[in-house]
Amino acid sequence: MVKATLQWTLVLLLVLIFPDWIRGLKITLLHTNDMHSWYDPISSKGGKCKAGDDEQGFCFGGFARVAAVVEAARKAGTDSVLYLNGGDSFQGTPWFSVYRGKMVAQMLNFLAPDAMTLGVHELDDGTDAFAEFLDIINFPVVSCNINLKGEPKLAENSKLVTSTVITKGKNKIGIVGYIRPDTKERTQPNNVIYKQEVPAINKETKKLVDQGVNIIIALGHSGYDKDKEIARRCPDVDVVVGGQSHTFLYTGKVPSKENSEGPYPTIVVKPDGRKVPVVQAYAYTKYLGNLSLEFDNGGNLLSFKGSPILLDNRFKPRKDVLEFLDQHRQVIEDMERHVVGTTSVYLNGDRRSCGFGECNFGNIIADSFVYARVLETMPDRRTWTDAPIGLINAGAIRASIDPGETGAITEADVMTVLPFSHEMFYTRISGSQLMKALEHSLQLRSKQMSSSYLQMSGIRMKFNHSRPKGERITEIRALCSACQIPHYEPVETDKYYGIVLTSFLLNGGEGYSFIDPKRPEVQNLSILDRNAVIRYLQEHKVIYPEREERQAPQEKHLSNSSSKCLIETFFFLLYLLYFRNLRVLGG
Repeated sequence: MVKATLQWTLVLLLVLIFPDWIRGLKITLLHTNDMHSWYDPISSKGGKCKAGDDEQGFCFGGFARVAAVVEAARKAGTDSVLYLNGGDSFQGTPWFSVYRGKMVAQMLNFLAPDAMTLGVHELDDGTDAFAEFLDIINFPVVSCNINLKGEPKLAENSKLVTSTVITKGKNKIGIVGYIRPDTKERTQPNNVIYKQEVPAINKETKKLVDQGVNIIIALGHSGYDKDKEIARRCPDVDVVVGGQSHTFLYTGKVPSKENSEGPYPTIVVKPDGRKVPVVQAYAYTKYLGNLSLEFDNGGNLLSFKGSPILLDNRFKPRKDVLEFLDQHRQVIEDMERHVVGTTSVYLNGDRRSCGFGECNFGNIIADSFVYARVLETMPDRRTWTDAPIGLINAGAIRASIDPGETGAITEADVMTVLPFSHEMFYTRISGSQLMKALEHSLQLRSKQMSSSYLQMSGIRMKFNHSRPKGERITEIRALCSACQIPHYEPVETDKYYGIVLTSFLLNGGEGYSFIDPKRPEVQNLSILDRNAVIRYLQEHKVIYPEREERQAPQEKHLSNSSSKCLIETFFFLLYLLYFRNLRVLGG
């Protein structure tokens, strides 16, 4: 009892003598990730917000709303406010397709993040375009696990740094960036060298600690699982703010239709027992991450709590941001009025569907690729086409289309679905190389959110996922080309097959290889992927694509009926053998 009294007396003396040391620093950490150029609010189904729906509370987010809430927090809060961006502000809507990275920079300047990390899609237009983006922004982009010696324009730009230090009161806060190392396979070819996250972060944080920085936030774009690993394996990191996996984290009853993939914040315990909060805020500006942190003046994390804010119509958008958008809106509205086709069914482009199996939107997009080649080769009437196979990766399909009341599909809809402006190419590869590519697709197949899985036309394939990697295809047939009536034939390893695909896949995106090493044959179709889809829609008038078992998974194990049949046969044979032996012994 005396010992406890002495301890509390000591604590009271410390509070009286050193109140600032005990109180330390309180931070309100606001964060977004994977905004993907959703400047306008997004509907509850993940598409364009229809006129009047936002006012009724049926839509969420938008840059003007994010800007208003962040600004209000900075003006009203007594705590220090940090606003961080977890990357991938590029790509995703007609706004980006038209105005590219320059407008992303202008829109982000309205939001004024304290720091942003480099996302995969920031490099989609190449490093020169990203360098122009860096010249416009008013904040740093952090990424410590890249080497820029092969990209001098980026290396020389003062806005792209390994980390940045922000001073709040007497405290220095280090923001260290990171990006997933396989970015090279996920974006346009470049000379950036990507390194593993954990060693690079630990090297950078040691430098910051040596400079007297005592609070460190890792801000990255490698996905939720890697975020948790960084929290555990990087001893100097106090908080992890992530992106890339579009992870929705929430504790308690969720405020909208998203399913929480973990608590907010997710708590990771380091080997020494310290707790590290890990956060993400879904995507598309629908939520604003909101985490309250308290540190002592030694940089030790004392407490944390928070919850993502659903950006609904309770929050009024900032007028100057809306006015800026209205100055550029005419082109977008013209595209939204331009109807290019009609669908009588829901076009499912969800990556959790298209990244795990056949999806009907993937089917018709791949069909449009084959159709584009058919039109191009019409003057040559020797065969109906030289490329009966069309391929697109799930990650290139960025949205679904709901038929609504009229079923109308607009040019803006197609640009939202296929925003990357990929050129299309014809290539010719052996059956052996084709099957290796499809085995690679099966290896990358994921229920989480795979961008790598292939959607296809002109292929009928069965696979068994319980078999070893590289041996999962159990049956594969391809549409013939040198035939008067198209039909499916078994794929032969030494036969050559014509394929239409995007420049992304042709250039090795997602680790694919579609250029024959012995007999390379490649032709540019001189049409973008989305223009091929638009032409297909215009000429087919009404579409109603279905799932056709183009890719059919087989049972991992024998069915119950088959197993039962085998067991019954086995015991019947034992029965016959038993009575035979009895007769022998008795005879």
